[in-house]
Amino acid sequence: MSDFPALIHFYQGWALDPGAVSGDGLPVYKDTVMIQIEKPPLLKLNRLAEREDFTNYPEEYEVFQRTLKARDTEIGDSGYPLVMWPVVSPADVETFAARKIYTVEDLAKLAGRRDLPGNFAELALRAERLMDMQKQFGKYEAMLSERDAQLVEISEQLKDARNTISAQNSMIDTLKMRVA
Repeated sequence: MSDFPALIHFYQGWALDPGAVSGDGLPVYKDTVMIQIEKPPLLKLNRLAEREDFTNYPEEYEVFQRTLKARDTEIGDSGYPLVMWPVVSPADVETFAARKIYTVEDLAKLAGRRDLPGNFAELALRAERLMDMQKQFGKYEAMLSERDAQLVEISEQLKDARNTISAQNSMIDTLKMRVA
């Protein structure tokens, strides 16, 4: 028997849905939570996770839930998801998820910290630069919307001026016909 503790890892997998068959006669699979139990040097077991596994290994299951949250691609109030930022690798997304960092904004808040490993510190600085660029973009966006509003106003004034000129030209034509 080994003196090493068992290494537990939850992951998302799939399993055959025993009662379901698709319209074309092929099997149907469903998403499931899997567990990998590894006890070095010889034992490595992959199987469907059971309710007892979630209660027996709560920390590992919490890390799995964070990983699922990190894979969420919905852009919301919390910020831009790390999983959609092409700068980070899937391994980085998993690593940040274990540390409860899910968005580029969360990562940017860590910029300048000295306790981060080298590549994480670099990614945090890149995230901070991205946030700074977006702030500047917001400034330009406001300027463009102001210019658009001015353009609409000038277009209305030009339309009114053309109508006035047209009315004056018709008045001049009427006066010319009276004089002639």
